Amino acid sequence: MNTPTQDVKKFIHEIPTWQAVWRWQRKLRNRYFVSDVNHKEIINLVEEDGIMTPRYGFMVTMSCAIAILGLLLSSPAVVIGAMLISPLMGPIMCLGFSFCVLDMVQLKKSLKAIVIGFLLSLAISALIVAVSPITDPTPEIIARTSPNLFDLLVAIFSGLAGGYATIKQKGATIVGVAIATALMPPLAVVGYGLATFQWIIAYKAFFLFMTNLLAISLTVTALAKWYGFGTHNSSSNTWWQSLLIFIVFILLSVPLGLSLSKIAFQSSVTKTVKTEIQNTFQDQSNRISNFSIAFKGKDEVVIDTIVITSQYMSDAQKDIQSLLSKELGQTVFLT
Repeated sequence: MNTPTQDVKKFIHEIPTWQAVWRWQRKLRNRYFVSDVNHKEIINLVEEDGIMTPRYGFMVTMSCAIAILGLLLSSPAVVIGAMLISPLMGPIMCLGFSFCVLDMVQLKKSLKAIVIGFLLSLAISALIVAVSPITDPTPEIIARTSPNLFDLLVAIFSGLAGGYATIKQKGATIVGVAIATALMPPLAVVGYGLATFQWIIAYKAFFLFMTNLLAISLTVTALAKWYGFGTHNSSSNTWWQSLLIFIVFILLSVPLGLSLSKIAFQSSVTKTVKTEIQNTFQDQSNRISNFSIAFKGKDEVVIDTIVITSQYMSDAQKDIQSLLSKELGQTVFLT
């Protein structure tokens, strides 16, 4: 009969090493994911769709023109229509696959297509805004100036869907709409910000565009690696590729996570303000109308609203303002 010490030694001895686990997962991955993929054919298709062509230039320009008109009109339907014709998926897929297999020539071609498409989109969106009688920032425009962690997740999922559709050669057109949704509206807003000299809008929209572009392309790179692309790369190349992807996602996650936390805080404050306003009035049928709230600096909240109620309270504004200041721990200005 074995002693407890012998049993422990036997258990430790039977635990597979990390090398064994690595070989086991590679065997399963090759069997269920890699073996049925025609890598050469897919690379050829990706390279063909990822270069700069007159058709690509025309389609990306028309897509951004429709997108900026939808943003100025605050029409989600028109913005979605612009996504249906956007050809951005081709160069982005090519960028991700080229980085995976370390094809620097094709990588440069895909970057060239993306940069030219970026410049054409900026030009057409800025031109349309410059001649438009409508230049006020709409809710659709403002929505593209507050990037947060959820936007990064949307880009990651879009990249996974795009990479999978490309590898399996099914549904790529539909997935391209999702990718264009993450890229074309922010790009159009950059043009809007430049045309109206609103640099903060242009900067925030550009940050959202670059976040989505990097997240989608690097997610495609990681997925392509999983499906067996770039197997000729040395182990050192694979490690620095993985490290670069990890670092980029960390660098993007930190500011976007802080932005999401700020949005969550503002949402909580807004809910508290509305609740306290309604609870102050005696009648249960009171209704808040034309509510707006602005956060000035770190500790100042400005609220402007109308309350429709059957019982008038002359000191309501003063009382609610004092109550909110104590509850929120901030300076509240209520009108």
